Amino acid sequence: MTVAPYRPEPAHAVPPRRGGTLRVAAPTDAAPLDPSCAPASAAPFVRLHTRQLVTWQTARDVRDWQAVTPVPDLALDVPSTWNAGLGASHRSYVFHMRPGVRWDTPDRRPVTAYDVVRGFKRMCNPVRPSPSLAYFATTVRGMAGFATAWAAATTRRAADAATLAAYQNAHEIPGVFALDDETLVIELARPALDFVQMLALPAASAVPVEHDAFVPGSPEATAHLRVNGPYRVRRHRPGEWVELVRNPAWEPAVDPYRRAEADRVELRLSDGTGRAGGPAGPAEVSAAPAVGGLPAAEPVDGGLGWVLDPYLVLNLRDPVWADLRVRQAAALAVDRTAVADLYRRHRPGVPVRVAGSLIPPGNAGYGTADPYPTPEGAGDPARARDLLASAGHADNPPLVLIHPHSGLGPEVAHACAAGLIRAGLPTRAVGLADAAYAEALRRPGTTGGWQLAVAARVPDWLEHNGRVFAQAMLQATPVPGGANHGGYASPEVDALIERALDAAEPWRADAAWQAAAERAVADVAVVPILHRAPVVTPRQPDRVDGLRPLPAQGYAVDLTAVRPEVDG
Repeated sequence: MTVAPYRPEPAHAVPPRRGGTLRVAAPTDAAPLDPSCAPASAAPFVRLHTRQLVTWQTARDVRDWQAVTPVPDLALDVPSTWNAGLGASHRSYVFHMRPGVRWDTPDRRPVTAYDVVRGFKRMCNPVRPSPSLAYFATTVRGMAGFATAWAAATTRRAADAATLAAYQNAHEIPGVFALDDETLVIELARPALDFVQMLALPAASAVPVEHDAFVPGSPEATAHLRVNGPYRVRRHRPGEWVELVRNPAWEPAVDPYRRAEADRVELRLSDGTGRAGGPAGPAEVSAAPAVGGLPAAEPVDGGLGWVLDPYLVLNLRDPVWADLRVRQAAALAVDRTAVADLYRRHRPGVPVRVAGSLIPPGNAGYGTADPYPTPEGAGDPARARDLLASAGHADNPPLVLIHPHSGLGPEVAHACAAGLIRAGLPTRAVGLADAAYAEALRRPGTTGGWQLAVAARVPDWLEHNGRVFAQAMLQATPVPGGANHGGYASPEVDALIERALDAAEPWRADAAWQAAAERAVADVAVVPILHRAPVVTPRQPDRVDGLRPLPAQGYAVDLTAVRPEVDG
């Protein structure tokens, strides 16, 4: 792997001062929510206030392999056969809790193995289940059954905090249990090459008993978070801004991978329409929205962790897509080259490639097969019209193509709509604020209906990560979560996904991931448009210092290590 190094911090004649206020511009859904409901993309923000069994470390040089390998966080060690934490069957993990980690409660109670068990249960909550739940439900013994039973019980009872907590505390996940305060056991339904990487996701955070008093993901839960990381929420206005201050219960001596350089962190949230709220003052660090919305950034010159950005989701619940030929026409209609030119114009220097495959380069299962190539990637409207004619496709109301207001979402949507219209598929682009867009993807039946959506997929981790594309985007499962926004269901693809999940050798898993992705693209479950290189945010020496990337979290900045300018 050849990756350009991230520039190290310059030497200082005088040690930099600690303190000040760090202001961060962030998407609305990236606020430090209840970690049980936070998406993987919110991990850099969740890192400010929560901890997991394992975590990621920053990198001065992104070529360092350690930057993409989980390191122990709440756990003293990463279980392995060498330290007797991983059983011979590779299905039983034993974690020993790090002593000295405490909650910011009045008594500064220690964080225990029972808090991690509660976190696993809470990610299954039926009101706002974790976007990462499908990963765990197909891996941890008994977790899928726990989640589906809880959802079934909720249809017969109220979903208030007390009722949810009563069910959670009266039932167990068979494969997740504490032997005592210091010892946690997690048993898998099958060995998983990527299980340790999954444990670094926000969903796997420890959760204190105080959170039982609030509905998961509610504004009240955010306002009353009990934390174990460097910062805690002091005040917030839902959807507009969050202010965090140092957590007095946090001890740097027992947190090897986080810091607390700023006295205060202000997240100024934007809904993607240009509206942002928060305390006065310019943002010093920007966080990228979902689709094409990169801040000023440097590309990582290498093959690791490329992004599928953008692609089109087809809402396969809509009868317009029942005929494969109509879906094929949509795949042939999109002018990928026009979208690539758009990215190059707005994000000069960031490498992009016209995509024919679902899994991008530098990710497990990547392949180059393109079932619907067009001349120069510019689309083939004539062939698309022929397919529509052979399918007897009648005039229908225009297709609704939803997109986020933020980033390049509007420009990408209009470029895609233009190609679809040329091919004989009238299309209307509809922009949504980021929160409404995310909800439309999560629950398409509640938003008035749409047939197409502009989306992006960033890998949730970088090693053994075929599932973050193929499983998340393609598997038909009754467990909520994941990124199968179009409702794709294929027994053949599901069988390939199961084969990949069962594989003990990475090369076998990669072959199955690739086969699943190729089959789904041939079915036109989605329309890949571009593969984009990952980027790191460059330093801004006049405003802040200490910007170090977290490669395994999309090269996001470790906000705990950023030093804002301090007067005097």
